[in-house]
Amino acid sequence: ESKFMIYQVDTICAQATAVGSGGIAIIRISGPQALSDAEKVFFPYKKKNGLWKPRYMYLGEIRSGDQLIDQALGVYFRAPNSYTGEDVFELHCHGGIQAAKMTLDLLISLGVRPAEPGEFTKRAFLNGKMDISAAEAIADQIGALSERGAQMAARQIQGELARQIRQMQRQLTDILAEMEAGIEYPEEDLELEIAGEALPKLRVLQERMYVLQKSFTQGKLIREGIRVALAGRPNVGKSSLLNAIFGEDRAIVSNIPGTTRDVITEHYQLHSLPVQFMDTAGVRETGDEVERIGVERTHKAIDSASVVVLVLDGSEPLQEEDMQVYRYAKAQGIPLLIALNKTDLPAKATLQEVQGIFDAPCLEIAAVRSEGIEALLEEIYRKAVGDAGLQEGLVITNSRHAYALQKACNALQDGISALEEGIDLDCASIDLHDAWRYLGEITGETLDEQIIDRIFEKLC
Repeated sequence: ESKFMIYQVDTICAQATAVGSGGIAIIRISGPQALSDAEKVFFPYKKKNGLWKPRYMYLGEIRSGDQLIDQALGVYFRAPNSYTGEDVFELHCHGGIQAAKMTLDLLISLGVRPAEPGEFTKRAFLNGKMDISAAEAIADQIGALSERGAQMAARQIQGELARQIRQMQRQLTDILAEMEAGIEYPEEDLELEIAGEALPKLRVLQERMYVLQKSFTQGKLIREGIRVALAGRPNVGKSSLLNAIFGEDRAIVSNIPGTTRDVITEHYQLHSLPVQFMDTAGVRETGDEVERIGVERTHKAIDSASVVVLVLDGSEPLQEEDMQVYRYAKAQGIPLLIALNKTDLPAKATLQEVQGIFDAPCLEIAAVRSEGIEALLEEIYRKAVGDAGLQEGLVITNSRHAYALQKACNALQDGISALEEGIDLDCASIDLHDAWRYLGEITGETLDEQIIDRIFEKLC
């Protein structure tokens, strides 16, 4: 059971499905009076012996006195076998705005409190139904941009991360118990022996933590996607490249330089990862105020990118403006690719020349003919993910979890260093206790209530 176990004294309600037109809208009621409050508004056509069978759908009517609001389905979940761990009653009425709103207004008029943001999931955590990492994964599942992101979220909802974290905590607890024995009986002079036995175990544990924490580099890509900035001077074919990638006209294509004045964003999926392409304004010296603002936004797009694709026009000689874009992208330290475009036209800039000037992988493409696009996409993926590709197994996708693991790794390293230097066991144990506590922040075991409140405010 959760150490935060509380017994709520009020009953809450809210729409559990998205607001708007749809086939079904679900109103959830949770708390000690969930069933009795539901009985005031929902009247089933048939109910055997006047009793509610848990997890059984009843067809009936939502009424306010003699006024019919909607025909609906009702289902009762008896505590603790519910999402929140409390008594829960759900009303499945017809989708749309009015039926759900009228039902909620009726419940609120009867004294049921509107739920706060994330409160259903918060109660599930407080009542021991899930840990915080699983609760956060529910939000990740809802907002998943790709198949891989949804799969990662599903694994965390099932508690895979929490199981690994608690296993690490148990290993730390066992080591600390051995160290406590040495601290408790100093006359036995066991400190050197205990430290010698603890060190290899701690190094293996630290490596596990480090690998898991480092997986956040890929986890961030799985959760947020690869951001690709298509950069270059005006009229080199950036918009044509975007259209070639998507196989349709997504951007305005013109031979007039400076046509793209803003950053055009389009989404794609590549090897189960979401990819966000940003077709940017051409970078050049300009007196046009609108175009100048577009160039500033291009710089911001480059700054936020996972990969920058510098598009060059192979039908023209290389120009100083090409070098300006290159130098700016390189200065940001962002992975860079060179796409030598318009290879269907007579060449004025060859691949060999480009490779000799730019310190980045170079590929030839002809955007208007959709030539070389697949190879470019594969290189973008490799540049963002790495040569080894996406790793299998559990991946950290949440920055809060990654930060907690980093703190745990640092504390564990301090403890290892203390043991290696022969410092007293009681001093080293302080660092190990800190590592245990930082791990507990991932599952919520060692978080204070203010931080918990902030986390759940962002959830559904």
